[in-house]
Amino acid sequence: PKTGYKVVGPEEVYAALAQGALVVDVRTPEEYRMGHVPGAVNLPLDGIRAWAKTLPKDRPIYLYCRSGNRSRQAAEYLAREGYTNLHQLEGGILAIQRAGLPLVR
Repeated sequence: PKTGYKVVGPEEVYAALAQGALVVDVRTPEEYRMGHVPGAVNLPLDGIRAWAKTLPKDRPIYLYCRSGNRSRQAAEYLAREGYTNLHQLEGGILAIQRAGLPLVR
């Protein structure tokens, strides 16, 4: 069960970008290069212990991956680390593609 973060859809991620939210792609660098949300930073899940404490706690953070599994793990980890303004993209990049939203390649 989700605790400490909100599950959102693709349109909300893109709207949040325009409002200054931090969007984090937790996929591998190879996956990121194949297509990512404009303005997203690539912080792979396997390095979360190293980068988790570098994220701002005063800014909304939106997490996504390919299908939602890795971003859910990242959201749960960050929530345990005390982050409160967390959002996880349900369905990941696949949901973005289904919604027809633009990706950067």
